Amino acid sequence: MYRSLPGILILVLLFLPAGLAPAFAQQDEKRMFADRLTSLSNFVLKSAEVAASRGQEEFVKTFAQTVTDQMRQGFGVELVEAIRQEGLDPSPELSQEYQNKLQALETATEEQFSNAYFSAQVLALESMIQLIEEYQQTGQDGALKAFAANHLGGLRTLYIRAQEFSVR
Repeated sequence: MYRSLPGILILVLLFLPAGLAPAFAQQDEKRMFADRLTSLSNFVLKSAEVAASRGQEEFVKTFAQTVTDQMRQGFGVELVEAIRQEGLDPSPELSQEYQNKLQALETATEEQFSNAYFSAQVLALESMIQLIEEYQQTGQDGALKAFAANHLGGLRTLYIRAQEFSVR
């Protein structure tokens, strides 16, 4: 009996990584989705904050306030909660790409600002929509997938409004 115990232990150790690999892959997929979505939503929020202070036209300030409200309340709160329910820590970091875009927006001239802001919003919201749609098709069921399904419509509405303002 004791002679077979080391053999069983070796078999368990050999098969343990194979059994854990899919779980780690799923967690990595969730982490990548959560990090990317958080970075995008933080950019949308921070650029809206810049627009609220730098925007010259009332429609810019109004849109920026709408985005700020949505990102800070329902969307943002629920995203953080979904990430935590998945056993992950929310990352408040902006990717380098979006840090650069935010800096460009902050330094845009007054004449360029509105167009630059709405162009940035359109691109970020479009990226968020694509990311969510892909995750809905390929992602694991859970809090993040449910969150994505619940917020896709609201993001599409913001995207359409940002597009309308970008062609003024």
